[in-house]
Amino acid sequence: MASGMFVEVIKEVGLCLWQSGSKCLVHIRDLKENLNSLEVTMEQLMQIYEDVQQRVQTEELLPLAKRTCEVAGWFDGVRKLNEDVSKTLQDGKEQEQNKCLAGYCPKNCWQSYKLGKRVRKMLDEVEKMKNKGRFDIVVAKMHNPVNKKPMDETMGLDPMLQKVWRCIEDKSLRVIGLYGVGGVGKTTLLHRINNLFLSLSHDFVEVILVSVSKEPDVKNIQNTILQKLGLLEGSRFVSTEENATLICRRLEERKFLLLLDDIWEWLDLNLVGIPLPDDQNESKVIFTTRLEEVCGLMGAQQNIKVECLTQEEALRLFRMKVGENTLNSDPRIPKLAEDMAAECKGLPLALVTVGRAMASRKDPEDWESEIAALRNTPSEFPGMDSVLLPLKFSFEKLQNATFKSCFLYCCLFPDGYNIRKEELIEYWRAERLLDEYYHDGEYIIRSLERACLLESGESEEFVKMHGLIRDMAWWECRDKVAIFIKRDAESDEERGLSIWNGVERLSLWDYSIDDVLINSSPSCIEHFCQNVKQLPNLRTMICKVPLLTTFPAGFFPLMSALTLLDLSNSFLLRELPKEIGKLINLESLNVSETAITELPDEIQYLEKLRCLILNGTNIPEIQRGLISRFQFLEIFSRFGDKYFSYSEVLGDLVNLPHLSEICIAITSDTAIIQRLMSLERLQGCIRKLSLFSCDELTSLVLSPTSLYRMEHLELRQCSSLREVGIEPFRIHQMPKNFDHCSMFGKLRRVVIGDCGNLRDVTWLIYAAKLETLDLRDCKNLREIIGFKLGHGAEIEKMSRNFIFSSLKVLRLVRLPVLYTICCYVLHFPLLRKIEVLKCHSLEMLPFDSKSAKNCLIHGEEKWWDRLDWADEATKQIFSSKFFRHSWGDDDDEDVGASSSAI
Repeated sequence: MASGMFVEVIKEVGLCLWQSGSKCLVHIRDLKENLNSLEVTMEQLMQIYEDVQQRVQTEELLPLAKRTCEVAGWFDGVRKLNEDVSKTLQDGKEQEQNKCLAGYCPKNCWQSYKLGKRVRKMLDEVEKMKNKGRFDIVVAKMHNPVNKKPMDETMGLDPMLQKVWRCIEDKSLRVIGLYGVGGVGKTTLLHRINNLFLSLSHDFVEVILVSVSKEPDVKNIQNTILQKLGLLEGSRFVSTEENATLICRRLEERKFLLLLDDIWEWLDLNLVGIPLPDDQNESKVIFTTRLEEVCGLMGAQQNIKVECLTQEEALRLFRMKVGENTLNSDPRIPKLAEDMAAECKGLPLALVTVGRAMASRKDPEDWESEIAALRNTPSEFPGMDSVLLPLKFSFEKLQNATFKSCFLYCCLFPDGYNIRKEELIEYWRAERLLDEYYHDGEYIIRSLERACLLESGESEEFVKMHGLIRDMAWWECRDKVAIFIKRDAESDEERGLSIWNGVERLSLWDYSIDDVLINSSPSCIEHFCQNVKQLPNLRTMICKVPLLTTFPAGFFPLMSALTLLDLSNSFLLRELPKEIGKLINLESLNVSETAITELPDEIQYLEKLRCLILNGTNIPEIQRGLISRFQFLEIFSRFGDKYFSYSEVLGDLVNLPHLSEICIAITSDTAIIQRLMSLERLQGCIRKLSLFSCDELTSLVLSPTSLYRMEHLELRQCSSLREVGIEPFRIHQMPKNFDHCSMFGKLRRVVIGDCGNLRDVTWLIYAAKLETLDLRDCKNLREIIGFKLGHGAEIEKMSRNFIFSSLKVLRLVRLPVLYTICCYVLHFPLLRKIEVLKCHSLEMLPFDSKSAKNCLIHGEEKWWDRLDWADEATKQIFSSKFFRHSWGDDDDEDVGASSSAI
């Protein structure tokens, strides 16, 4: 009883003290109420936080909008305060659970006092933050990282811009190269990219555009960057090294986009002071160049070629520059405008230049006159200097005179003509343009393509020259070249009519000599008649005239300097005049695909002849002893289906001391094949070999010597042929530079057709550079890579990466029992196309999901549906690359003709 009374007394005393209002006791007394108030007030603050945050996120979508520093600081303060309040509320809950005296007194009064004091202070802080959160302005216009570039309206650049933008968004790409011919719009595209950042939200702190130019000046490049960074004033009199340090110090702290325009060679970004873009700084460099190889030198992770405009886009741009007022001034002008736009070949700079020049021309006759000028003398068209000069810069940057001469030679071909690479190289060799250091014509072609001076043709076997680049090339050699080309019924190309005395190269395509005389002006005709028969400086005459039947009397005798005469594809030309014997300096004669049936005896006087090409002619034989007169002969070619007797020719060829290359087609003469294969001197010269209708040939054994130079092998209608083999390898017989890893060191094309007893072509595993394989009408061909005795072991030893590693085109046509290409999975890294027609037993392709990544497959739908696959993933990958064809009989013939064409 006494103890109970004691507790009551203590409670009464405590209650009096609790209600007394002591400052210390107030913090303890009001703790629970203040904790509740703190929790409610903090929830109100977080609601304000979310409202402000939503407002900021919305307004930051506006261009160059960024949250103010005050708002950013408030956000940080609220987040920190929210963490502290959460901890304090948790401490308060624990205090409430640990009271004594029936919940009236804390166990630790000192801790409760400190907690109560802290809660009171936090309540004040939360209220202050609530009041601060009532912002009038939450975002401000930040520093503009982009200097706007003035520019005209563009046409046709949007797809290219989208492609570049995808690369900018790709975080794995840091350096991007844009390349293309001069005047194609690379600079315009770069300016569009620059200006795009004026209207889009981005996180680049700096966007810097610098023009580098043909001869880069590091100091000028640095000054442009320093000015953009606001640091130019303090760097006017310091060295490039100090500037580089200044630039690097500023940019390494920021995410930047550097746009470099017109780079011609490797530019050392470290020397300029540019920190190299990486995963940490997330910066990017985009540059433009005319040379694809510069993309590699600059370490570009993505190369993008800027292409010319399509015909439709080009016409729209041209019409825009001409203006509707002029276009509507006469009903004939719109069609003339279309013709003139076509002459610009989709090059934006040319379209703009020519369009502006024609903007005030409202007379259709003026348009017709200017179109003719643009076709024949483009350099004289008003303003065209600004178009041709940029193109000339690319020409001047070629590494030496050999490359320049080879490039200029291409202007002898018609505008837009698909130039067969092989033919072009043959011209260069015949003209002695390939010297001992640059004898690889294909390397030169690739270099010209990388410089955007040549472009891809209709297939990988061809290249083309853009019309305006051709104009520039002709302008460079205009005093030495005359060109006559019949384009169509309404337009011709005639260049160099007034410079006959200086002409060194004459190109006639689809023209006749009469055309030149009839269509020229009277003064030119008179000049022609007086000089054409002399042409004292003429060294090259390319005359591809289908309607030409003969040459006028006295045409050749005084062309004493002529070294190359090409009459190929003059299909009606029946004979060579006897006067051809007067061309005593002639070194190259090509009469391929003509109607000539014999060579005149007078040809024996061409003792300097180095190259004789008779492909596809009706000449059945060459008179005995004639070839032996050509002691300087290096190249002899008689390729085609028509019969030709080699009985005398082989004996003459084998004794020629300088002979290095032969291309021969043997028809129905097994004895000649055996004789050829017995003449080791000739075997090492074979570049092309065709065996046609050799029914008695049962096997063909190729020696390493014969394989050394061979590029093309064709076997057709050899019905008894069972196998093609390789003679046992004998190292001592091989040239020092022979590639022992690849017996067929240069073999690129193999065509086999209608060889009914052939069962496989396993020997092709040694053809490392094979690009085209065409197999058709071989009724017993079961395998391509077979497994006869020893073959399986050989394939196991060889890397599967090696087999068909260069193959680009595979055609399989009417092979009824072919069941496999190879039982191993092969990689086919360069394969672009497979054509399969009527190969009903072929039920699997040697692919897995990593094979032939860029290959398209053409075949019949029924065949495709029957194919088995290594796995479902492989099937899915190639299903998107299949194109269905339903060939009829006529189509079969077309496929056969196109595939067997040489």
